[in-house]
Amino acid sequence: MQAGNVYYAEITVPERLDALLDDWDLLDDRVIKKLTTFKEIGENVVGVRRRMVTKDPVTVLDPVKGLLPESIEIGPSGLITQTHEILSLRITVGGAPHRVPHNFGFWHINDVDELYLTLPPPAPGEPAYFLVIMGNPKPSSNEGESWAQYCRECLTMLHEHYYKTAQFGMDGHWRANLAAIREYNSDVKFRTCPECGHVNPLAYVWNTAKDTPEERLARQEW
Repeated sequence: MQAGNVYYAEITVPERLDALLDDWDLLDDRVIKKLTTFKEIGENVVGVRRRMVTKDPVTVLDPVKGLLPESIEIGPSGLITQTHEILSLRITVGGAPHRVPHNFGFWHINDVDELYLTLPPPAPGEPAYFLVIMGNPKPSSNEGESWAQYCRECLTMLHEHYYKTAQFGMDGHWRANLAAIREYNSDVKFRTCPECGHVNPLAYVWNTAKDTPEERLARQEW
């Protein structure tokens, strides 16, 4: 979370957490169906996914995309990997490139912070809940997001498409994202690193239904 220039590394509530988990209307199956992509709710944008999670080691299995091993960010010292443990809270600060292998084939760079919370399943053997919460940019803020591509060998930026979320809203998000991916995939010169010469794989969007046959193979690769 961010307030001014202050970041909060710890969030507390007065009630017992196990008591709170019994009263999450947001996690009702009827509600989740409306949040499987993203939905603007007041000043926030919220998404909810359901996936199987195991521990020792931590693995995440998406019913459509298969194994999602970890999240990856690009930090000052290089790549940072994080797993999705139950009852874990993770914050990706605005400006940090991040992605989930096999889930979306690009690096997302958001001007606003993103909060990720993994909650336990309602019963053993059922899928857990994955919540993604971020601020909903106000029109006056001029905030937005980028879909970028970096070389897999040397992390040189190859391609970036910026979308003004504050101006155009979430309604145009998915169309603009698809256009950015298709532009990158349209010419091998975009995928060829000018620094090391590595030819990078095709990109792909979050929604598997939009994959071309070639993009479907790329999703399996990275």
